Amino acid sequence: MLLRLTPFVERLNALEGIPKVQMAADVEAAQSTKVLPSLMLVLGRDNLDHVDMNNGAEHWVKPEILLVSGIQRRNLPLGNTDDELANLRDPTLDSLINWIPPGCDIPIKWKRGQILALKSHALFWVDVFTTEYRW
Repeated sequence: MLLRLTPFVERLNALEGIPKVQMAADVEAAQSTKVLPSLMLVLGRDNLDHVDMNNGAEHWVKPEILLVSGIQRRNLPLGNTDDELANLRDPTLDSLINWIPPGCDIPIKWKRGQILALKSHALFWVDVFTTEYRW
């Protein structure tokens, strides 16, 4: 079983006041959007732990889900982009943290957030989430 991003997209797109969330193949594709502000979901790494059992094996899969937020850079006083980014991120963080996606055994946890890229036209931020499921 692989983690599917469709339930994440549906959950986030039900939120009011944020741009429609889309899926991207990788972080480079997420940064190539021309429409800002933007929210893009990308599958990250799948970390796997092997657990021996009596008649077989069990695997704990710990996938990472990346949410790339993009905002336009403007020549505004410092602080304004922080507010714009926070207004974009806050509802998504509230919606995903502690939610249990279909097929998962552990609620979503937020691992970290950081600047992904600072380009001449946009700032891209990535939030990394994780969950776990048995396979």
